[in-house]
Amino acid sequence: MTGTARQKYVEVDGTSMTGRFPVSFELEGYSSGKRRNDVKVGMIEPERLRVWDLASDEGKFHGGDETAPKPLALFTAGIVTCFMTQLRTFARQCGVSVSGLNTHAKFEWYAQRDGQEPYVAHPNRFVLDIEFETEASLEAQKRLVRVAAKACFAEQILSIDLVHRLKHGGEWVICEVE
Repeated sequence: MTGTARQKYVEVDGTSMTGRFPVSFELEGYSSGKRRNDVKVGMIEPERLRVWDLASDEGKFHGGDETAPKPLALFTAGIVTCFMTQLRTFARQCGVSVSGLNTHAKFEWYAQRDGQEPYVAHPNRFVLDIEFETEASLEAQKRLVRVAAKACFAEQILSIDLVHRLKHGGEWVICEVE
């Protein structure tokens, strides 16, 4: 990751931005064990922030040593914590006072394997239960949940395809995943 500082895109309080603004993260990952992966991750837009060192590993079932959280644990934690942040960020704007926020989530997949072919992962059901104390009406609370879900960058990633590129012969080649 480059260390060059960028000028802040715009000064904001987190809720007053209007118009379109970029939000970008850069990550550099490398394998460092049987199934362990280490990654440096940091926001680069709208401003460059601290770079964090994170790691993932698999359990023995998947050939790892379980020296760090599983990749899906990091992924699901990102969705839940991003949603919780956005819920608190937009609560006042939606006319909802929020205290005692708690969530419980269950993310379910299944793996389908046919014969000797590698398995294919399929999302099955993702449920996020939200509980907080408020005097706001049910309609106001439901609006807040809709706003937070739409504002949650991690949750929105579920709606687009990821482009996979492979470096081959000094060139980046797009891999069609289907």
